[in-house]
Amino acid sequence: MEIKKQLLEDIKKVCLCRSIKAGTIMAAIKEGSLTFEALRRKLGVGTGNCKAKRCRSKIEDRIKSYKDSHPTTPTAPQ
Repeated sequence: MEIKKQLLEDIKKVCLCRSIKAGTIMAAIKEGSLTFEALRRKLGVGTGNCKAKRCRSKIEDRIKSYKDSHPTTPTAPQ
C-alpha cells in the first residue's frame, strides 16, 4: 500500500501552470536544487500564469521537509 501511495504522490501535479509533478520536483531537490529559485532555474516551477501563487508554498514545504530529513545535506547559496 505504501508503494501505491508514493506512486500517486509522485504523479501529483504541484506546479499546475507548468504541469510539473511532485516526483520531478523531488528528483531535482535530491540532485541539489535546495531553494525555490534553484528549482525555478532548473525546472521552470513558478513561471506560469499564477507567478507561483499556487505552488510556491507547497514546493518550499517539500524543500524544508527534505532538508529536515537530511540534516547533513549542504544548503545551496540563496
